[in-house]
Amino acid sequence: MRRLERWLHEHLFKVGWLVTKNQRTTTILYYTFFLPGVFLHEFVRWLVAGLLNVRAERAIKIPDEQSIAELKLTFVRIHKNTSDFKASIISASPLIVGIVIIWWISQFALDLPNFIESINAQNTLNLVDLANILLKIPDLWIWVYFVFTIANTMIPSWGALKGWRIVLVVLGIALGILVFLGVADDIFVNNLAEPLIATANVLTLIFALIIGVDITITAILGGLESIIERITGDSATFQNGKLIAMTRQEVQRQREQERLKRERQRTAAAKRTVSGPPSIYNLPFPIPEAPSKDLSQTVTIRREEPAVLEAGEQGSQRQPPALIMGSATQRPPIDDSSAEEIEMPTPPPSLSPSSLFSKPPAVATEDTPSDEDQGDDDDGGSAETTDDESTAVDRV
Repeated sequence: MRRLERWLHEHLFKVGWLVTKNQRTTTILYYTFFLPGVFLHEFVRWLVAGLLNVRAERAIKIPDEQSIAELKLTFVRIHKNTSDFKASIISASPLIVGIVIIWWISQFALDLPNFIESINAQNTLNLVDLANILLKIPDLWIWVYFVFTIANTMIPSWGALKGWRIVLVVLGIALGILVFLGVADDIFVNNLAEPLIATANVLTLIFALIIGVDITITAILGGLESIIERITGDSATFQNGKLIAMTRQEVQRQREQERLKRERQRTAAAKRTVSGPPSIYNLPFPIPEAPSKDLSQTVTIRREEPAVLEAGEQGSQRQPPALIMGSATQRPPIDDSSAEEIEMPTPPPSLSPSSLFSKPPAVATEDTPSDEDQGDDDDGGSAETTDDESTAVDRV
């Protein structure tokens, strides 16, 4: 109820600003539209304050310019030294009087009981039939206007009702005593059941009427607001209760951003909602950004095949060393008295160590010695090598 009333006040104030584009003029029109409810609210407060012998000062003046869609009903000011209980009674009196007036309008002006009976009698009624029945009521829109203005100005603030806490505590204690004594059933069931049920039915009818009227006015305000915004291109929004002028495109963009923000919050809340104890795996760790380097280029890695040497290239490579075949025999100790010379077999020249690293034969020229001379040199070199090898074996 409170939220619906606030929405109505904001959009009514917004429609006034879209028409006038002036906040002072909008403020005056805003209070003028609720004039029947404002007058009834302030008059009842002043009258009840006089009945309770509470000093009340009248401060009737043109309302100041404001950007908040809220009625400041301070035309009758109660003295600050008034007790909380009396102040609560004065603040609640417009609500009680407003409910009584709306009940009278629903019973005698709008004749809602007969309207409800006609609906129950004909089960096949559609919206067109209901509209025809309502439009036949005399002065329908005047009574709807009075119900709307009274209903949206009669509800007091919760801070003004703090004195009712004592009354509620006393009523609770009295009800507990009656239940303890066993007479609560006799009092409430036999004596107060029917009046309480009738009162509940009346209040249900009254608040149903208020909600129906508010929904009707809401639809009318929404239509007027959309038409004016499309024609003028201007719009406005409320931030922290204050009216802020904006264009229609800016308002739509802001609403879209708010919708996306709410969706992200709901998604984050759904991810955080897990069963069981909290886990470190559910913490929202920061995600690093992607590298700035362009990785779109494809790098191909190929396996290098071993190079195959040609016949000529193979001969130029260094060959592994050849193995020396043979065996070593330990020489027995030589007795000087019967010393005999032991001859070791001479290894072939091709297996000598010097032959492993020998150079290839040179091409014969005129200065090159003949084969016989070369053979002699080779024999001498072989003999020397053989003596060196035998000496090495003897040492072993």
